[in-house]
Amino acid sequence: MSINLWKYRFPFLAVVLLAIVAGCRSKDSAAPATATASHKTPRPGQNDPAEEYCLLQTELKLAKEKKTYLVIDIPNREILLKLGGVVVWNDPIIIDSVGESDSLSKFADKFTDGNKVFIRPVIDKHLYAASDKSSDSVLKIVSEVVRAKIDLMQRVVPERFEILWGNDLLFDIRTEVPGKPRSKFKNTVVELQHALQRPFGEAHVVLRMNADQAITLYRVAERGLPTLIYPGP
Repeated sequence: MSINLWKYRFPFLAVVLLAIVAGCRSKDSAAPATATASHKTPRPGQNDPAEEYCLLQTELKLAKEKKTYLVIDIPNREILLKLGGVVVWNDPIIIDSVGESDSLSKFADKFTDGNKVFIRPVIDKHLYAASDKSSDSVLKIVSEVVRAKIDLMQRVVPERFEILWGNDLLFDIRTEVPGKPRSKFKNTVVELQHALQRPFGEAHVVLRMNADQAITLYRVAERGLPTLIYPGP
């Protein structure tokens, strides 16, 4: 019996050796995939419950403050204004085909900064051109959102304006209304600044919006307005 085992020991060892080598190769081939995956940060609500929880807690805090805040919903391609967690205004995100626009995914990546940041305040806005006409019916809607008296509100209808956030993020909103430049010199300076910043990673999204809807967004987008993003997958 011992002679038979000795006879077959070499084939047996060969099989064991091949199995070990195969196992090592599988581990080696799996290692790069694991390393690559470790550099990919899951989107909130996609693969990481902790990120989703963080996003939900962030919005809960905003809702409790009972103040208007802006939401950029990337998956549903929508901009919303919420008050106490309730939607008071919304409009679809329509990328302008004429303007030089970055992708929404690039904007979301830069906004969240690796899914560490879900909220940023508006730091500035700039009105390029506007018309001086605005109906009371539209201003009434705006006044309810911003909680301001109609007679104290500017009656401009924006042709084009920008909303800016930190980390070189901006929305460039354009409407169908023909307007007059507020300051050609300042417009030139702002556009020059953008041209200089773009090579360094500025996220510039050009949007097309109905004029009546744009009035609301322009009026609400004051400095300090909290802006929450749903980055999506």
